Amino acid sequence: MKRPSSASLILFGFSLGLFASTNAATLGSAVFPDVPGGSYFDSAVGDMYAQGIITGYDSGKFGPNDYVTRGQVAVMMQRLRNSMLGISVSSRSSSSSSSTRVTSSSSSSIATETSTDAGNFRFTTGSFKADENDGTATINVIRYGGNAGTVSVHYKTEDNSATKGNDYNETTGTLTFEAGKTSGSFEVPIVDDNEAEGNETVLVHLETPSGGASLGTPVTATLTIVDDDEGTGTSADPDNSNGVFVFSAGKYEIGENMGSVTVTIERKSGSSGSASVQYEAKNGTADGNNYDSIPATSVTFAAGETTKTFTVNITNNSTINGNKTVNLRLLSPSGGATLGSLSTATLTIVDDEVKAFSNGEFRLAEDTYDIGEGQSLIVTIDRIQGAKGEVTIDYATQNVLAKAGQDFTETSGTLTFKEGEAQKLITIPILDDSNNDPNETFKFKISNATGGASVGSPDTTTVTIY
Repeated sequence: MKRPSSASLILFGFSLGLFASTNAATLGSAVFPDVPGGSYFDSAVGDMYAQGIITGYDSGKFGPNDYVTRGQVAVMMQRLRNSMLGISVSSRSSSSSSSTRVTSSSSSSIATETSTDAGNFRFTTGSFKADENDGTATINVIRYGGNAGTVSVHYKTEDNSATKGNDYNETTGTLTFEAGKTSGSFEVPIVDDNEAEGNETVLVHLETPSGGASLGTPVTATLTIVDDDEGTGTSADPDNSNGVFVFSAGKYEIGENMGSVTVTIERKSGSSGSASVQYEAKNGTADGNNYDSIPATSVTFAAGETTKTFTVNITNNSTINGNKTVNLRLLSPSGGATLGSLSTATLTIVDDEVKAFSNGEFRLAEDTYDIGEGQSLIVTIDRIQGAKGEVTIDYATQNVLAKAGQDFTETSGTLTFKEGEAQKLITIPILDDSNNDPNETFKFKISNATGGASVGSPDTTTVTIY
């Protein structure tokens, strides 16, 4: 096979790199078992997959060292161009004008491409992070799909589990982009306190574009303020006798052709008295053509009640348009209850024209962790390649040089993933002692998947206590 010229490869690599840097979110290693975690192309593969630009093999593998044909490169470049230009796709009959093009070989529908010379605004990622003692968090915005003329976009912050005045300073303003300018940023001041309160989150929004520009996705992002106070680390949610509201999973997935997904709200750490919370499902990269959005809706938990559910309806179509995301959010708790660390989550609608939706494969998000004494380690267990049906996975800590009861709290059990649930977190308390120990390690392992799911790699992580 004749390979593309070096100039073509350079251009192709640059385009992919640019796109990945502006949409860092999903890791390829969380989707494909043969993509090494932490590799230089890990985030790029994940971003391309999430946008439907690459799909992998039917076996579920990506083949990172395989060559591509010129035809495959052309298809990927077309998908990449469409995404970068903010092209919208709408169905038309076959009698449409000659400017239309067929978007799916499995459908007779035809689509038209539209873009704006003034460009579109979006955040570079859906998730930002800053340490509590950093002073400020930098939020980056890009203008893509056009750079003609002077345009502007308004930005603002909103409380999530963090509160303005206590954890950060409310921030609002307008970014102006002169002709040719494609990137900008603003700062969110962070309040450093001495309270051990765990990580907290702020929502940042883009709105009201002017000068002919439009909004792209994402235009809502989460800023996580990492608590730096003694004994918290990435702590679990605090105790509260009235309850702490969280989603049952950090991520959800549903096949486009599965109709709906049920999302569970949990009331943890306490259930005294009646308490309520609102939930909502809003556009990420998905829109009204992909699912039925849910405005802020209140649900009440009676005394002793610990779980409630709601349903997100999914729309099936025959167009190859990649995976789409929905932003799930809890807000406005009442009755003395509070919001926990999983008060936001992402639902991914998997394009069934791109990839089959299976029972999934379990893997650990990281194969190593470093954690200080007296902190709480949060281990992430991902369910990839699908989230169909209810499945379980066993987990357990294992002594190495560090010993359970002396250096860490022995932690084991069985996790149940309901249909649609794609990520769970396990908290392992790390003990603090007065010994001047060298760095010690223990292991955490997952095994014995049920319900048609399997265990992938890594299935074991090494934890170093410093």
